[in-house]
Amino acid sequence: MKEFTIFYADDDEDDLMFFEEAVMTLCESKDCIITLCLLKNGENLIESIEKNNHGDFVVFLDLNMPLKSGFELLEEIRSKPETQGAPVIMYSTSSNEHNILQSQKLGANYYAVKPTNFNDLLKIISSAANINWKNHPQNTASFLFNKVYC
Repeated sequence: MKEFTIFYADDDEDDLMFFEEAVMTLCESKDCIITLCLLKNGENLIESIEKNNHGDFVVFLDLNMPLKSGFELLEEIRSKPETQGAPVIMYSTSSNEHNILQSQKLGANYYAVKPTNFNDLLKIISSAANINWKNHPQNTASFLFNKVYC
């Protein structure tokens, strides 16, 4: 049975609940255990990663948050030796090319546009959980997660 942790920082309560519901659905239907660490603004993200990354994990970061933006959190993750190798998927409603390029420039592994339907969200989470992040090569040509894995 595969065990996996997802750290998800987002200030939108509805998006957090939608994501949590999808994780619960996946855990009920597949032979996996996904631990979900929801962070409402990213303020304690680094500490959460350092305390709870006991194996395979990925970080989903919303771009637009009031205390720290996803870009600021990504820069912080990449600047600390303890977390600089953490796999990060920028996760936003925006498909703006500037946001995508900035995410790539700052060192995100992928950029995913938030889906509007539940099945697409299931595909994104399932795909992220099935990647062996420790041995996963960075491929800048396939940076949009939705196009590569979904």
